Amino acid sequence: MKRRSTVINSAIAVLIAFLGIAGCGNKGTEELVPFEDSGGTDGSKPKLVFLRVGTEPERKKYWEEAVEAFMEINPDIEIEYQECGYGDDFETKLNTGFASGTAPDVINFTMASMGTRVPLGQYAPLNEYVDNWEGKEDFMKNALDLGRMRGNIYGIAVYPDPRILIYNKELFEKAGLDPEEPPKNWEELLDYHQKMIKKEGDIVIQTGFGIPTSGENLQHYFSVFMEENGMKNLVDEDNNEILCNTPEAVEAAEFMKKMAEEGIIYWDSNKKDQNPFASGLAAMTLGNTLDFYNWNQGSMEGKLAMAVPLTNKEQRTFCGMSFLFMSGETEYREEAWKFIEFISSSEQMWKRYEDLGIPPLRESLKKQFIEKSPENNEAIYASIYYGTGSPKVAYANSVYNAINDALEKVMYGVEDAKTALDIAAEVIQQEIDNQ
Repeated sequence: MKRRSTVINSAIAVLIAFLGIAGCGNKGTEELVPFEDSGGTDGSKPKLVFLRVGTEPERKKYWEEAVEAFMEINPDIEIEYQECGYGDDFETKLNTGFASGTAPDVINFTMASMGTRVPLGQYAPLNEYVDNWEGKEDFMKNALDLGRMRGNIYGIAVYPDPRILIYNKELFEKAGLDPEEPPKNWEELLDYHQKMIKKEGDIVIQTGFGIPTSGENLQHYFSVFMEENGMKNLVDEDNNEILCNTPEAVEAAEFMKKMAEEGIIYWDSNKKDQNPFASGLAAMTLGNTLDFYNWNQGSMEGKLAMAVPLTNKEQRTFCGMSFLFMSGETEYREEAWKFIEFISSSEQMWKRYEDLGIPPLRESLKKQFIEKSPENNEAIYASIYYGTGSPKVAYANSVYNAINDALEKVMYGVEDAKTALDIAAEVIQQEIDNQ
């Protein structure tokens, strides 16, 4: 509830001081301020708090303008915009708000948060609003489905973050491959990979597919390959069934190992400066749109392109996503939905694309989006369309850690794929049993 008093605010201040909370900036240097009074109890217009994850200046500018535009056409509703850096700071701010009854009304946060916060009732189901929403049929189906959990829609997608097959056209040409024909399936990927490997003695100095051998993003590569091989995710979130050690998953890990055995440059995905693709030593890799724009500069400018997701049994890739969630505690559900609906409009989606390069998620904008950059935007759209997100379970971090450990052992030849993934499955099962 949004009924606040001096006593509550004093209690919050004491709690914050006791916990030693440093703040919500990127480096924890800003003061953590309790959510302010939302008003409306005395007949004044309702005041909603909107909290966004991230503090990027260019995105802040967009959101401030969007909030102002919303209030201009909805003068009976006031929106207080707040933002907070990623990681523990944001989690702490949300936890403090929900614990004290002062949580924000609308929250922009990640897909992974659903696994923890939906069971606690902190995100409200949106079915009654979405069912009557004019934009429902125009919204990209996969993006809408990524906001579902246990049959209900809890989040409306805002920022897609797909993993896209990115390749170096110049290295394709040097290897005698058509730079306009990237690989379409595992067989072609392996063939292209083999043709672009260069060695000096036993040392690989150029590789085909730049795949990491350790680090926290290793599980993203594995999830892409296992989903292309027919598995829906690392874990079936609907029934807690572990999928990471199924025959299809083992085959995906073995495929990754085969590429390593053919010849790769070993690197840690936690250290971006080690990425061989970024330095022109790998012809292909997986990355997001920001990676592409960062790599497509300097000596590599104009040499890079994007491709649609690969297929083995299915065409799939990984697609992260941030959403707009309605607080399960807000008094102002109609007003909160009106704001979510506004941000999800075609006009605001296109403004996010023009201002921030964020791909729009409306089918009516697909043609317009692709025409802006046919070569790359079609690949981006397809990667969102065929993307699968993180498993929405409370133990997701344990899944990632177990998979990263298993795949590192596979890539370095410490254990075979089946043994390593069976051990990972046991670790994950222990987490499930402890829930």
